[in-house]
Amino acid sequence: MNEVPHNISFSSTPPFAGRGYRLMQTGFWSLFALTVAVTLLSGPPSIAFKDDSSATAEALRTAFAALQPVMWIQNAAMILCGILATHGLHLLSLRHRWDLRPLRRLVPMVVLSCAGFAVGISVLINTLRWFLAGQGVGEAVAGRGLVIELISTGAVSLFLLGTWAALYYACQAFTRLHQIEVSSLRHAAAIKEARLQTIATQLNPHFLFNSLNTLRALIDENPQQARDAVTQLSLVLRASLTSSDCKFIPLRDELSTVNALLDLELVRYGDRLQVERHVGFGCEKALIPPLLLVTLVENAVKHGVAAKLGPGFLRYEATLGPAGLCLRVQNSGSLVENWQGKGGIGLAHTRERLALLFGSAATMSISQNAEGVEAIVSLPQQALTKQQP
Repeated sequence: MNEVPHNISFSSTPPFAGRGYRLMQTGFWSLFALTVAVTLLSGPPSIAFKDDSSATAEALRTAFAALQPVMWIQNAAMILCGILATHGLHLLSLRHRWDLRPLRRLVPMVVLSCAGFAVGISVLINTLRWFLAGQGVGEAVAGRGLVIELISTGAVSLFLLGTWAALYYACQAFTRLHQIEVSSLRHAAAIKEARLQTIATQLNPHFLFNSLNTLRALIDENPQQARDAVTQLSLVLRASLTSSDCKFIPLRDELSTVNALLDLELVRYGDRLQVERHVGFGCEKALIPPLLLVTLVENAVKHGVAAKLGPGFLRYEATLGPAGLCLRVQNSGSLVENWQGKGGIGLAHTRERLALLFGSAATMSISQNAEGVEAIVSLPQQALTKQQP
């Protein structure tokens, strides 16, 4: 049985089975053919006759020239047989999925297959040489000479097939590794996208329930304000329900939702809540994740004026600088001990969204100062400006 890791899902199509294989096959045997052609055309090097007499050297050159036709035919046969043998190895690998086998099992099978093909090539080439000798081309080899020729031809064939197989399975492994890397990246991106969708889905009821409480309080007291509140709620709810459609939206769209939410809260708390809004020049075109500022503002109301008796304030500010967009939301509340675990899902998911979308490039901090609690979010903009509509 093939030993394949259970945590990796391979496709039914083996890697390196199409264009890549054809390019390798053509390149390998073309290179070998070019090497043979250059060797035969250039003849034996002069240094080979350095210590021989002129008569001996001339006799060797004559013998080499006489052998050239046989050598051309023999090497052409070697190339043709090599192409057929390597293609046979390729078909065996595809049929039995050798690319999925561990190295300790792959090597013996490939070596035995190459050796078998090499023996066949050696027998075919020496048979061809014997046949040509019978036709008057070259000389027949008999006795111990034939054995030596069979061994030498087989050794050359085995070397060529082994080299080809090493390159072939190295390309198989590289292609498989590339496929796994691509699959892992796609899987990670899918998980990240699904997590962002889940976060947005979990945030929606958070805004809806708080807004419905405000509406219920207004229905009997002031029907006109209740109708206006329904309009504001529709804006908030629409933004909440469509928050997962885009990863980033212009700040101006987010501010429409924020102001609608604050109008609802102003109706609910009346004079107890004082609101200040400051948006710097150029900030409205900056890009932010949907509901980011809404979450900060809603959380500031919940843990500020709603958490204590008496008046309170909320201030949000947006500034744009070289480092990106800076959002500040301040309220009149105070940090309590272990506040990180008491902030609900809003702030926790805000941190997680920033980490998923920006990594370490975006920062979020919450601190206590003389006036109250301040939340600061810094978002890079250079990488996002190309996405701006």
